[in-house]
Amino acid sequence: MLAIAFQVGDHALALPASRVVELLPRRSLRPIAMAPEGVIGLLAFRGALVPVVDLCRLALGRDSRPLRSTRLIVLSLPQEDGQRLVGLLAESVLDLVTLGDTLPGLPVAGAPWLGEHLAGSPGMPQLVDPMRLLPVELAALYQQAASE
Repeated sequence: MLAIAFQVGDHALALPASRVVELLPRRSLRPIAMAPEGVIGLLAFRGALVPVVDLCRLALGRDSRPLRSTRLIVLSLPQEDGQRLVGLLAESVLDLVTLGDTLPGLPVAGAPWLGEHLAGSPGMPQLVDPMRLLPVELAALYQQAASE
């Protein structure tokens, strides 16, 4: 299996490619008033409004830089009544790496979404669990956006 590797500041991270629907260049988003921490707007994608989380804002307290390699990663995540789409904004989305041997990640307070390190990949990126990454309030936001 493969994973998409990217950066959050100086930290190498990766997401399982099986969850990725599409990689998009950075683009304008519809603003959201009083959004949960890290949620920067809504992306119009295939006839739906998809909430987008800026990983740098969530993890580092700063916005992702507008680099050529900054991308919107559209993910499909399971929920009780099917699947929902969520966007993640990340820097330096440049590589596909193999999900192979892993090493345990160290627990980090405030970042329960960080998982194991990919031992055989350059920089040993740490896997991100998108189900644990997104704010709890995002589900309510998603339902609100779908009804608009």
